[in-house]
Amino acid sequence: MKKITPGEFVQRSLDLNLFFLRIMKEHSFFLQAAFLPRDSGLAARAARFALDFEELLEEAVDLANGNASRLVLNSGEVVTDKTIQAERKTQILSGVPFDTGLTLREKKLKAGAGDPALEDRVASLNKRVIRETEGLVEFKTEILEAMLDCRLFTWNFPLLIKHIRREARFFIAHLKRLQKRVSPEPAREIIKEKVFWDRIMAEHSLFIAHLLDPSETALIMAADDFARRFFKLESRAKDVKNRDTKSHVPERLLKEEIKATREIRDFKKAGTKLILNCEIRSIIVPLLGDHVLREANHFFRILTQYAAATRVCP
Repeated sequence: MKKITPGEFVQRSLDLNLFFLRIMKEHSFFLQAAFLPRDSGLAARAARFALDFEELLEEAVDLANGNASRLVLNSGEVVTDKTIQAERKTQILSGVPFDTGLTLREKKLKAGAGDPALEDRVASLNKRVIRETEGLVEFKTEILEAMLDCRLFTWNFPLLIKHIRREARFFIAHLKRLQKRVSPEPAREIIKEKVFWDRIMAEHSLFIAHLLDPSETALIMAADDFARRFFKLESRAKDVKNRDTKSHVPERLLKEEIKATREIRDFKKAGTKLILNCEIRSIIVPLLGDHVLREANHFFRILTQYAAATRVCP
């Protein structure tokens, strides 16, 4: 691993926080909304996490203006053109308020090289984010264990709790590495990202299939097909990882990954639009549609950025 400069540390940290802090905030909301009246205390704890992450995101946005990567800001992983609409619709449906003003500020962020003078402030933010996210991991674990012991019922699948806990741990690992000011070897890192996000994309597909109304047979079949496709890609990526690749990722695998991720991104984008227009039967809240779309946009940006750096044409 090579050392990164203070400017790189600032930009990479803020890029990561802009994406993941909103994800963590929304995880907290999804937890909150799924509890029954008996567990109002757990719902209140989840709501507190959502507010804490919103405050951290607000600080990250303040720091990020002129210090975030143009690729990240333009990728649709921070916000999409439907995020504010999804928040407003979800607020109407749930009664939980959302700060769309913060979302609008994110949409207006300007790109720029990281200012080295912000290094200490960003390092402090990262430290507090790590602590808060570790707390959320513990909360998710508590919920999961109670569900598996049949002591708790929520409308979230146990697999979904494991899924969002895995994302939180992945976020923590990235932040801790950044705090050490090191950058991993690109080929090794893209395989790790691929193995992780392949599983996430596959599980998204399973969740979509199970949250659609049973009458939506065509969409269910399409989601199931994506799940099978990404589980296969994950298996192939694991094979490459186990061979301890140091120099390159197989070009054919990278091209197939980009194609699959582009297609699931487009599927999620179309699905979110249908949900917002009330043209699909499901129990998918609008913000969840936009949430999984942003994660696909994030993965697509990572893949295409690596392909461009290695001169692989998708």
